[in-house]
Amino acid sequence: MAQNMMLYWSSGSPPCWRLMIALEEKKLQGYKHKHLCFDKKEHQCEEVKALNPRVQVPTFKHGDLVVNESFAACLYLESAFKSQGARLIPEDPAEQALVYQRMFETNNLQQKMYDVAFYEWYVPEGERHESALKRNRETLVTELKLWDGYLEKMGKGSFLAGKNFTMADVVCFPVIAYFPRLHCPKEKCPRLMEYYEMVKDRPSIKASWPLEWLEKPEGPDTLKNLPFTTRFLLLMTDVIFSSHEHINCACSLNLRTGHAHLQTRNAVKSVTTFLIKLDIMAQKMMLYWGSGSPPCWRLMIALEEKKLQGYKHKLLSFDKKEHQCEEVKALNPRVQLPTFKHGDLVVNESFAACLYLESAFKSQGARLIPEDPAEQALVYQRMFETDNLQQKMYDVAYYEWFVPEGERHESALKRNKETLVAELKLWDGYLEKMGKGSFLAGKDFTMADVVCFPVIAYFPRFHCPKEKCPRLMEYYEMVKDRPSIKASWPPHWLENPEGPDTLKNL
Repeated sequence: MAQNMMLYWSSGSPPCWRLMIALEEKKLQGYKHKHLCFDKKEHQCEEVKALNPRVQVPTFKHGDLVVNESFAACLYLESAFKSQGARLIPEDPAEQALVYQRMFETNNLQQKMYDVAFYEWYVPEGERHESALKRNRETLVTELKLWDGYLEKMGKGSFLAGKNFTMADVVCFPVIAYFPRLHCPKEKCPRLMEYYEMVKDRPSIKASWPLEWLEKPEGPDTLKNLPFTTRFLLLMTDVIFSSHEHINCACSLNLRTGHAHLQTRNAVKSVTTFLIKLDIMAQKMMLYWGSGSPPCWRLMIALEEKKLQGYKHKLLSFDKKEHQCEEVKALNPRVQLPTFKHGDLVVNESFAACLYLESAFKSQGARLIPEDPAEQALVYQRMFETDNLQQKMYDVAYYEWFVPEGERHESALKRNKETLVAELKLWDGYLEKMGKGSFLAGKDFTMADVVCFPVIAYFPRFHCPKEKCPRLMEYYEMVKDRPSIKASWPPHWLENPEGPDTLKNL
């Protein structure tokens, strides 16, 4: 099986490393692989270009199947080889929820580490500001405190999501390993450093340890001077701001008693009982959300698709800082939306919450993750690629919001626009290849559409020229009237259908 696999990778890359750990954990050590050097730009070789339109690593191929997003590839391996090697995703949906939560929170830790450790690499010299680097350092320290708190709560000797090594550890360890390597002071994250020492000698991790780390165990000291801060920074990387107030978007399910299958009294009674059960389950759910936020919207679409319309919810205004209320703070240490609670279970990362709903209510409503692992792979690939599209849209549409005035540069905004246009071309190419009338991952509406549509919807709203992404605009027109999407449409978009023209001049 492993001999049909090919991995293009680079040493020290967290996305590559996590995939290699997953392959080791699933007992797939016989895969073919090719090590490519970033410094020599070997990852831009024709072999990679033929398989990965982003020209990135990891690039992973299993038979005819290509999966390049590292999260997607790891989940694919767990699904395709479920009974082989270590079990990385538990069976219980509640246990899964915590694994998914920590998995997707890893993106926060990774990006904030990059923003400090690789600031000079990513930011051109003329656009660097000491104020930005200082802010990045403070934000990283706050992030480290969160993770230390998680491990403190789990107890000594715990992995990231409990007593077992899971996909959360596979995904996050390669990021955590950078902190001791880059000389992060132990007092900034003592629990994380204990975790690192406990996990670093695990066979799957030792077998995939970065080559240059073996040759040069000491890395640069770029994290040596992290500041001491008690200020809790509000992290706004996954919210969109809105000044508009509450309209009830949780529509109830209509029972059409005239349907051919509901003609008998017993059938009506059966369906009514079923709907009552659904409503009771949904009533144990509480969602704090903001209008127009893609992470909130995708979770609301998932709730609609899973026939859980009776959930309790509270719309909070970002402009009025209502999301900083005590209710949210008690459930979400990042003080972000969405904040989602089901019974005693809290899941705040939108991807994690959507996957939890699909697992916990698999036989209810629409099936959003297909059974076939190969079909799953494409759904996961498009899901996690959504982060690229979302971030690149934010980098243009909200440049002035996220970047302080004194740190703005026309050259940066120009580069962001060019990057966004290139991203749109990729997505247009995907839909062109799928064929007219296709959803993002095939003929069926899946979790890929749940996750990505709220991002795509911003392009017509912000007056993106249709010629920049004609296939995406066709897709938008096809999907926007789907009941789950109409029922969860942002309230302030209903009041003001025309958004700003921030994408007009791409």
